[in-house]
Amino acid sequence: MSKKINEKIQSIIKQCESLSNDDIESLPNYKKFKVFYSKKSHKTCDIYLLCAFIFGLLAIFTTSISYIGIEHVLYYSYDRIFSINIYHEECLAPKLETLIDIFRPITSCDICQHIDHIERISNITREEFEEKYAYTNHPVIITDAMNDWLALENFNYEFFKRIYRTNSSALRGVEDNCQFFPYKNKDEFETLGDVFNMDFDRAHMIDDDYKPWYVGWSNCDYSTAYLLRQYYSRPYFLPERSESSKLDWIFMGTPGFGAHMHIDNVDLPSWQAQVRGRKQWTLRPAPECFHICKELTFIVEPGEIIILNTNVWYHKTSVVSEDEISITIGSEFD
Repeated sequence: MSKKINEKIQSIIKQCESLSNDDIESLPNYKKFKVFYSKKSHKTCDIYLLCAFIFGLLAIFTTSISYIGIEHVLYYSYDRIFSINIYHEECLAPKLETLIDIFRPITSCDICQHIDHIERISNITREEFEEKYAYTNHPVIITDAMNDWLALENFNYEFFKRIYRTNSSALRGVEDNCQFFPYKNKDEFETLGDVFNMDFDRAHMIDDDYKPWYVGWSNCDYSTAYLLRQYYSRPYFLPERSESSKLDWIFMGTPGFGAHMHIDNVDLPSWQAQVRGRKQWTLRPAPECFHICKELTFIVEPGEIIILNTNVWYHKTSVVSEDEISITIGSEFD
């Protein structure tokens, strides 16, 4: 039996040896095999090229580290990729808002499905505010809570420039321990000190072709907080057992600029008092509520306070004053 099989194999081999290239190419499965082998060869080649490219980058990177130094390589990489200055950041992990959005808790659409405008109210009791607005995630504007605030007359660019003067404890507190948001001006304002060192004409919008600016920062220096709170008082409508955060947030800038659309990652709802200028707000529901809830756009006028949970509402702002900078101060409350 094995002898017959061997003879058959030898016969097939002789037939194959007698075939010309034309005979082989005329076989039905030759073209399929050729296409398959060509694709496989290309894929293999692409993989080799990709590996060579990666190893080349690694070689350049490791050579750069040994030649330039790890500190300079990190500085350049973070500056180019994340726009982070490693000398001014305590944490080198970039704050990627896209990732924060992806992993945030799902929002209940009950908070926004019946809201089609922002109410403006006054003379509200603490009990009514607590029941309807304080913890319901229902945004509202209070129009009469700043009537006796000295901030309305005293807060301006020069006032804050004096407080956050060069080498002051207030400025060091912000630059060492607090948050600073330069928004669209991040290429020119690395610290709050840069804001108060800008050209006088630009700061006060003297030239018609001035370059707009808008910044925000938290104040976590207790002595500075005590000084600021001599110019404003606790909003009367906050529930009696509620405590405001010891942290002040201040936002200031010229017409045309503001904060981009985002959602915050803070602990509590907040109030923001519009001390100077006019600011347009846009509130957008979470993506899972687009089919139920409406986007809201409105303007907060000087002397008004908006109450908003920025952890559940996406929001952006834009200063819309014609000839005045916007100054807003606010705080969280529990």
